[in-house]
Amino acid sequence: MARYVEDKARLYQRFEKLTVEDLVGTVCFPCINEVILTKLMTEISDHIIDVDTITNTVEKRRTCVWYEPFENFYDGILQVANMQSFFKEHSAGFHTAEAKSIWKEYTESYYQMDTYYRLSHLSFQKSLETSNILLDDLFKHVVDKVEGLYNHWFLGELGNNWSDVCADELATYGKVLEVPQQEDFYRSRIQTSDTKVFVIISDAMRYEVAATMADQLQRETQSKVSISSMQSIFPSTTKFGMAALLPHKELTVEVRNDILTVLADGQSTASTYRDKVLKTEDSASVALKYNDIIAMKRAERSIRIWMICLLQIHQSRS
Repeated sequence: MARYVEDKARLYQRFEKLTVEDLVGTVCFPCINEVILTKLMTEISDHIIDVDTITNTVEKRRTCVWYEPFENFYDGILQVANMQSFFKEHSAGFHTAEAKSIWKEYTESYYQMDTYYRLSHLSFQKSLETSNILLDDLFKHVVDKVEGLYNHWFLGELGNNWSDVCADELATYGKVLEVPQQEDFYRSRIQTSDTKVFVIISDAMRYEVAATMADQLQRETQSKVSISSMQSIFPSTTKFGMAALLPHKELTVEVRNDILTVLADGQSTASTYRDKVLKTEDSASVALKYNDIIAMKRAERSIRIWMICLLQIHQSRS
């Protein structure tokens, strides 16, 4: 009925003559959202990104009726505003003199740009599932602006700074000095722990996703959550990265039948051998694959975890 009235009274064309400030508190008709979003998206396409206007508008519209059908569009332009705010803060570029300092800055603040980029694309993908003929093409132009800020400016500027300052250390030592190393993970995080430790490995997960998960866990569980980083082993591929997390004194490689295998102290670190490598260091350790766990019923998973805990308790007593 609302859409029928909009059409008969030509409300879109009438509202179009008003400013965003005039419309932001009006909730009667869904087309008001289309007018507001069209104006803001057009400005973004024309390289006019008013961070305060976009942020305040999205916050006000969140509590309005008809918001849900347009949520993905609003979230998308909000991430553009966040990216533009980051750009303004670092418009002079990145000129840090030490690699360890860039590492610190990324893990404390720069990663947020990756988060904004991911969320903007997530909003765009979701918007395709609920297409809006008035907004779809405009959103594609917004995505072009996102790509410009992220790929051409952020990755380009920060990447050049990083390459310049870490080149000498990588050439001399094969790593960045004074940054924790993935190869030391077991020795520094597992071997020295006096409590039970569960390690969940998610291949190729971005640092900013881990930071988002840490924030979510802290909110939902009201527990103490911390996040830290380590420099990946080189080459930073799964086969080498998985091996670096296992207990070892030396990592080597061998090639048999054109298949490269990474060895930890002479033992294969392929997925079927990781449990054996762990038990070489601590017989109470166990390596489980996701597919094996997820296939279990809840009772089976509980029993398996209980058995692991019992084994560890028995070992500590003996």
